[in-house]
Amino acid sequence: MLQRLRGHEVWRERLRTAPEAIRSEQDLSDVPLTLKEDLRAAQAETIPDRPLGAFQLVGAGELVQFASSSGTTGAPVFFGLTANDLRRWTAGIGNAYRTAGVAPGARVAHTTGMAIVAGGLPYADGIRAAGGGLAWIGGQTSSRMTMSMQRLQLNVLVGTASFVPHFARRCEEELGVPATDLSVRTIIAGGEPGAGVPHIRQGMLDAWGATRVSEFMGLGDVLPAMWAECHVGNGMHFTAAPDVMVELVDPVTLEHVPWEQGATGEAVYTTLTREASAVVRFRSRDQFVVTGTRCACGRTAPTVRCVGRTDDMLIYKAMNVYPTAIRDVVLDVASDVLTGSMRIRKETAQQVRFDDPLPLQAELRDGTGADGAADVLAAAEEAVRASLRVRIRIEPVPVGVIPIGEYKNALVYVEGS
Repeated sequence: MLQRLRGHEVWRERLRTAPEAIRSEQDLSDVPLTLKEDLRAAQAETIPDRPLGAFQLVGAGELVQFASSSGTTGAPVFFGLTANDLRRWTAGIGNAYRTAGVAPGARVAHTTGMAIVAGGLPYADGIRAAGGGLAWIGGQTSSRMTMSMQRLQLNVLVGTASFVPHFARRCEEELGVPATDLSVRTIIAGGEPGAGVPHIRQGMLDAWGATRVSEFMGLGDVLPAMWAECHVGNGMHFTAAPDVMVELVDPVTLEHVPWEQGATGEAVYTTLTREASAVVRFRSRDQFVVTGTRCACGRTAPTVRCVGRTDDMLIYKAMNVYPTAIRDVVLDVASDVLTGSMRIRKETAQQVRFDDPLPLQAELRDGTGADGAADVLAAAEEAVRASLRVRIRIEPVPVGVIPIGEYKNALVYVEGS
């Protein structure tokens, strides 16, 4: 793989410090990280016959499919696939879906509305590869989506952690019956952290009467599905070998972190078989905690939870904090009155520092009023101060005020946007 990349102008200098053969992640320690900004900048300039920019490794005629990032953290980045890339992507994503609970006989509701994103057509291909019956219901009106759920008796629901409970409410509104009366028993939730949080997970189970939630994640820059949770439910297994190598590094020092229970670090990826647009030491910004190194399911890959993104970090006075950490503490105290949907308001997109308490919009459960929830929310604010040394100000809002989309919902927003 490296020998092929060394013949390419972009990678020649980047791989100057890499040994001839890579036998372990330590061999890549001196290779500089590849950033999303590098890929985005390479596509800022139009190059004839190179729609993927300077990182494109094959001729345009070899590209059989395109995909893109969601663009939630900047302009979308486009990816291309050769015929072999497409085969390997489909097989790899299918492996992740099998781990997450898709098997022959499963009737799978795929709720993403955008085909070109990594969680669109590639996920649809992977669901079929896992043996599931695909019902791509995303992108339609709510009435058509909910009718499809009922008419087709779909028993596996694929969506984001925030969309899953929202969609349960929409089903009840449109169909006149609770979502628990439908057929969904397995929920596969990805696209954003949250499915591993006990209160959010239980909320999804209760909303649908489901028996299993599987957390799921990947990156279009690397492979759209690389981590999936088995039936044991203790975190996500790495499912992308032998197509991808993953390192765990300290996000500050960039030193390697061992894959040991309780270890935390940022995932860094290298593609091993990608032909059209390979990446070496791609910095994901996803912060993991290792939840186990052995699993009763028999898989040998460690299990992890994604606890946030390093580029989502906020600073309250001198304290760093992830929005996900704030959400988790608030739900520990106030899940009886909150749905789990919440977001922190920023004055500008660039704002990272806060001197005043962080304003947190939080969605109240149906039938719960702001006055009735006041004492519990005050206790949640105090719990955040005590455990994270950060002050917040919870702004309770009714259901519907916080927008919920089918694909990636941010935990921060800019006032007026």
